[in-house]
Amino acid sequence: MTGIAEAGANAHEIRLETPRLILREHRAGDLAPLHAILSDPAATWYLPDMYKRDIAETEAYLRSVMRDAEAAMRLRFNLIAEDRATGEVLGSIGLHAVDSAPDGAHYAMGYFLRPESWNRGLATEAARAALAFIFSANAWRVSAACLAENLGSRRVLEKCGMTQEGLLKAHTWHDGHWKDCAVYGILKEEYGGGPCSGK
Repeated sequence: MTGIAEAGANAHEIRLETPRLILREHRAGDLAPLHAILSDPAATWYLPDMYKRDIAETEAYLRSVMRDAEAAMRLRFNLIAEDRATGEVLGSIGLHAVDSAPDGAHYAMGYFLRPESWNRGLATEAARAALAFIFSANAWRVSAACLAENLGSRRVLEKCGMTQEGLLKAHTWHDGHWKDCAVYGILKEEYGGGPCSGK
């Protein structure tokens, strides 16, 4: 037995609901709306590795994510963030196992949303739901990192109860410069939240 999540009867049918969002597994039908986000330089400005120039690149990424969901010992949970009222694909949130032990695993969390969805508390809502899910499963720690200048993402992490654990100086090459990276984390014993509204 390891700290990695094992696939069970419903492992391929993860669905989390919040007041405004549904977080669910990726589907083949997500290709077009996902590509609209990942081919948008504004949406991927702080995640240049996620930028997809053509739909074939997005399709390869989507197939990879769908394969991850089929793994017997699942290391990656990537969930579509869907508008609960309209069914519109707004973005995605991911939790990737980076280390494990018999009593739990350490996950890294990341997310992206289409720019039209920014500044509405939706990323916080999605992140809180993701944290509630993974801490109720097998996580003992969740970490996240972002460029220090990305104040919006830092606010999301702080509103989820994560604390800044460090600042990596000149750590990440971005937009022609070496930039500082802020590192955040939270332990299971520190986590007291749930899939809240993100207000």
